[in-house]
Amino acid sequence: MPQTDRFIASQTRPGRLEDDILKQHLEAIAAGDKRAFKAFYEVTSGPCYGIVLRLLQDPDAAQDVLQKAYVSIWKNAGKYDAAKGKAFTWIVVIMRNRALDALRARARAPETELIEETVIDPTQKAEARAESFLLSRHLQKAFDRLPDHVSVAVQMNVVEGYSSREIGELFDVSRNTVKTWIRRGLASLRHDLPMSSYSAAL
Repeated sequence: MPQTDRFIASQTRPGRLEDDILKQHLEAIAAGDKRAFKAFYEVTSGPCYGIVLRLLQDPDAAQDVLQKAYVSIWKNAGKYDAAKGKAFTWIVVIMRNRALDALRARARAPETELIEETVIDPTQKAEARAESFLLSRHLQKAFDRLPDHVSVAVQMNVVEGYSSREIGELFDVSRNTVKTWIRRGLASLRHDLPMSSYSAAL
């Protein structure tokens, strides 16, 4: 049996998300190994689908984003740099970015609801809406300045409701490590946001 086939046969059991295994998969994918890509998909697609679904809240849209993200991984596996972080962190960032792209596209799409369903709340003053918009832009810029693994961990915990234990299992790190990431990430976000508004966002 070829070396690649032996590796796939021995390492593709469900739930095998160890960093070394994912790195080897990505190396093989970068070399154009379709069997390695299939095995990689089988190992990672379950947790990745859960992450995307949490963001989109739409099973069909989540499946579509998942497939596009895996196409991106197939094309860009050679760009993964193990010196810059864990393989699953790199994968999650791709999934998250694709999901956010879908959310932005959804926000730009024409709305089809009845007029009465889309009327702006008259009790919300223009100043408050403007402040909310500016705060969201500040928040996104602040997230972009965080290390990828910290940004993903904070958003998974605060926005998507993952526990530190669940995040630790996905990233193959301890629960305390995840708590440290989240604590430092939130401290950085609070430092970067306008002082009068950060408490409303975090």
